[in-house]
Amino acid sequence: MVLTLLSACTTPAPVEIVEVHTEVPAKAAKPPPVLKWLRWQETVSTMNASQLVTVLEGMAPPGNANQWFYYGLLNQQSDTYDSWVIARDIFRKLHLDEGLTNRQRQLAGLLEMYNQSRINSIHGQEELKKRNDELQQQLVQLQEQNLLLEQKIQAITDLESTISTRSEE
Repeated sequence: MVLTLLSACTTPAPVEIVEVHTEVPAKAAKPPPVLKWLRWQETVSTMNASQLVTVLEGMAPPGNANQWFYYGLLNQQSDTYDSWVIARDIFRKLHLDEGLTNRQRQLAGLLEMYNQSRINSIHGQEELKKRNDELQQQLVQLQEQNLLLEQKIQAITDLESTISTRSEE
């Protein structure tokens, strides 16, 4: 019995088997398409006017959504009203394209609104300039009328003075 007791003490404890899983790293997840568009936007936003002209002149007509988006960015970066209209229309078309991801469509929608706000700003400035010109014209007319009234008042005053002088005589 002592032997049995001693043998139990010297028996090694059961070994626990631990499974080691070695995962083969999966291919890096493909970045969402909108990320590519955002990178293009960042690149185009740093272009100067001559770079824009060079790229636009060398660009083939757009044939897919990515090319249209890039073309829209180039026009948006331009400083001309007509280019903003082109960019707005391109982004509107992309915003409605159900073949794009929701995020691409959202980005296109935001850029459409941005370009529309630039267009509206120009219209607002034109309206303000037109109103300013009208008010300037009105001011000149009122100044001329004021001068005529002052001349009439002076003529009446001179006439009263002459009448008063004659009545005293």
